[in-house]
Amino acid sequence: MTSAVEDMAVKVSTGRIYPWEFDRKGKLPVWSLLHRLEFLSLSQHFFKRESARDSQPHRTPYAYGMRFVRGQSVQFNPAFYELLEFPGRAIRIEAKIIFVGKTSWIYETKLFDRTTERELATRRIQTVNIDKKTRRPKPLPDWATERYSHLTSLPRPATVQPFDLSDTEPAFVYPVTVAPSDIDLNMHTNQSQYARYCFNCAATGAKSGAYSIISGDLLDYDVLSFDLLYQKESREGDSLRVESWEDAREPDTLRFQVKRGDDKILQCKMRFRIPSVPDIEKAKL
Repeated sequence: MTSAVEDMAVKVSTGRIYPWEFDRKGKLPVWSLLHRLEFLSLSQHFFKRESARDSQPHRTPYAYGMRFVRGQSVQFNPAFYELLEFPGRAIRIEAKIIFVGKTSWIYETKLFDRTTERELATRRIQTVNIDKKTRRPKPLPDWATERYSHLTSLPRPATVQPFDLSDTEPAFVYPVTVAPSDIDLNMHTNQSQYARYCFNCAATGAKSGAYSIISGDLLDYDVLSFDLLYQKESREGDSLRVESWEDAREPDTLRFQVKRGDDKILQCKMRFRIPSVPDIEKAKL
């Protein structure tokens, strides 16, 4: 069960982590976390028109008809791996809008352990208001920007920016075909699936010795942070190419470019905690 508390400044949701959400090492995969956060739908409460349901029942009560994620970044605290190691752990999620622009908004989500009140992870995400017919960005309605007028004049927070590795040969390439189960209500590949594609690319590359530091079983490496930048849509049946590079300055970091032919679909950056030998041996027990 999930419960939500509505407030203009902060939206709060509570729930639990269930057994089927964990991988074989007892960790919560990053794409499972993104999927969980998405379907809490806390962000939609920020742009709900309070009077629409009563006075204008024929009109949508939300400021957007369709929304796409432009970019998101997630930071994991050590407590994420210390506390979320068994099913049933009670969590609390808090979300707040930190910036509103003409066509998009940025909100921040924090994940807490309800028993200890320790912060587990932080996500910052930029979401774009999309026209259903053209599938292009469109301005938010006046009532939405007026509600958050105090946030429209703030400096725009840092967002995920593109990188260029076109002159460097990828260390490892992983092919993916978009499955029917990867498609969401917008009829394109769900945002969380790209994290899975990139992680699977890294896992296969690590086993094959493609990287200098990250090798063997990738599940021995905790993800410390990751960024996702969505560049174009992909759809069911698309053949994608996931290219990966080891960061020359930070070998604990991998970069990814997802392509469909020559089209750039997504960029990703993942940073891992490099485990010590005793950590790996302990994980094998």
